[in-house]
Amino acid sequence: MIYLLLCIITSVGIMVVFKIAGNMKLDTFRIIVINYLTASILGFIIGGLPERSDFNAGWMPMAIIIGILFIVVFFLIALSTQRAGIAVTSVAAKMSVVIPITFSLFYFNEPISVLKITGILLALTSVFMTTYNRDKTKNKGILVVLLPIIIFFSAGFIDSLIKYTQEVHIADHSTVMFSSILFSISAIMGVIFSLFRKGVLKPEKLLQIILAGIILGIVNFFSLFGIIMALESNIFDSSIVFGINNMGTVVLSVIIALIFFSEKLSNLNKAGIVLSILTIVFLSYL
Repeated sequence: MIYLLLCIITSVGIMVVFKIAGNMKLDTFRIIVINYLTASILGFIIGGLPERSDFNAGWMPMAIIIGILFIVVFFLIALSTQRAGIAVTSVAAKMSVVIPITFSLFYFNEPISVLKITGILLALTSVFMTTYNRDKTKNKGILVVLLPIIIFFSAGFIDSLIKYTQEVHIADHSTVMFSSILFSISAIMGVIFSLFRKGVLKPEKLLQIILAGIILGIVNFFSLFGIIMALESNIFDSSIVFGINNMGTVVLSVIIALIFFSEKLSNLNKAGIVLSILTIVFLSYL
């Protein structure tokens, strides 16, 4: 259970760091690059350095693709957290679990049932209810609605790729190495992207950016490490582990968003969050 709590707290911590960085007007992209450098170093410390056979593994091409997508989606999560809020972004990211579920139904020929279809439709409905806010759209533009929706589909697409890679290419002992290499590829891509970015880094912000990046890298790594260890502990079925993790992350995100950041939610948004929690519980028992 301790690993599940670790995963929930660190998952919320990712969005809290993004929110604070936005309020302090720090360069989010540089924070994300430092984050992936930190996460990859932690991964290699815990899982060991890669061997030559790892670079020839069947999952390496997928690791490159997913690693590139990781940094792009992470940047979108940062923007969404800063513009749409922690609560809305958390629901969009966590409810994206229905996309790999849908992928599994068709690609791996898993049995389709009325309950699974109902769960998917409930998830889509809850995301719409949580993200739609007429007042925010008027004040901050259509991105407030579009960003969480883009995150919902893109995060779900990445999870589907990861599920495919795990099912087809990865043995259990390769999971931590796969994750570490993913972080490394994201870090390398971030450094490459940085070479083409305009703008001068303000010296007075440098220390804050480095600290924020290191903190983000630590919580990012342990959010992944926590879920891996929770799954390997076999205390609960995997569906229950993901259900508790997603529900706990949404609930804690909403509490923090309301208490510490005074985020405003419409009645429709609140109803969507409640529906998302119920949907997570529902999906966990399918």
